[in-house]
Amino acid sequence: MSIEEILGTIQDGSIQVCATADAAYDHAAEKILVTLDAFTRTASAISDGAHQPQSWLPRGEQVSEHLSQSEADDFVKDVFHSWVKKVRASIPATTALRT
Repeated sequence: MSIEEILGTIQDGSIQVCATADAAYDHAAEKILVTLDAFTRTASAISDGAHQPQSWLPRGEQVSEHLSQSEADDFVKDVFHSWVKKVRASIPATTALRT
């Protein structure tokens, strides 16, 4: 499962602030690993979508948990929701996020 969300734009709408979660489930171990990331990119149809580093964004994280496959989707969504809150909180007050 992969989730990507554009949280909003900065710099007059020209830069998107994004959060992602990529999850992999290990059936044998009944364990899920969720890789979280945050980045900015140019908000343009002609842009290559390259990630632009920002010192104020949190570093990527990994979260793992032993659980059944039936619980995996809800777990990933919960982890991602918490990650989005952390990313939003990291945006400096002087950088207005437009949603």
